[in-house]
Amino acid sequence: MQLQEFRQDLNARIAAAKVSGFWKDTDKDRWINKAIVRACNFARYKFLSKHSTQLTELLPDGKGRESYFLPFDFKPGGMILLKVDGQKHNKVSEEDYQSGDYPWERVCAVIGDEYFIDPAPVTAGLVIDIFYKRRPVRLVEDTDEPITPEEMDEPVLKLALATCLAKEPGKKGDAEKEVIEAHALLQQIKEREDEEPNSVFKGQAASTRWQ
Repeated sequence: MQLQEFRQDLNARIAAAKVSGFWKDTDKDRWINKAIVRACNFARYKFLSKHSTQLTELLPDGKGRESYFLPFDFKPGGMILLKVDGQKHNKVSEEDYQSGDYPWERVCAVIGDEYFIDPAPVTAGLVIDIFYKRRPVRLVEDTDEPITPEEMDEPVLKLALATCLAKEPGKKGDAEKEVIEAHALLQQIKEREDEEPNSVFKGQAASTRWQ
């Protein structure tokens, strides 16, 4: 569902709930985006795990590049596994990476909006496989769509409506009811997902830069 469709549906539900306040579209868009984040944080959904690839590069002086930008949808703390040319690199903290204090031959670390590899690959064109947890990207344009599956549209709308109702006098009980119903739907989605034998990692993208 696109952002404009979320907004239209939310408008209809707000009207049906007889909400007296006037809310701008920017408020509703904020509630929708917040609801998507809340839905994604409800459980460890498989669809949030992603596998992408990038190619190693050399610096102008011919040395191997040590740092690469993270995927745009990388969730902070979401590094699961990194391989270079099929070889696993153990995750270490920023402090340990910078001090060189680690027992492994091959390591990686996330520092800011980049990930670092040691030893830096000295061959260009090797495949870097990165497995990570992705974060919802904010919906801004009317035609933007969330990373959530279609079956999450209903609980997302309920959570967005709950935010609106919570701001209305006398509607706190109705807001809590919407949240409870949304959580029940999200739990059902998680249970169905757990029963599916599909691969955990979705959305592979191969490029010299992240897609």
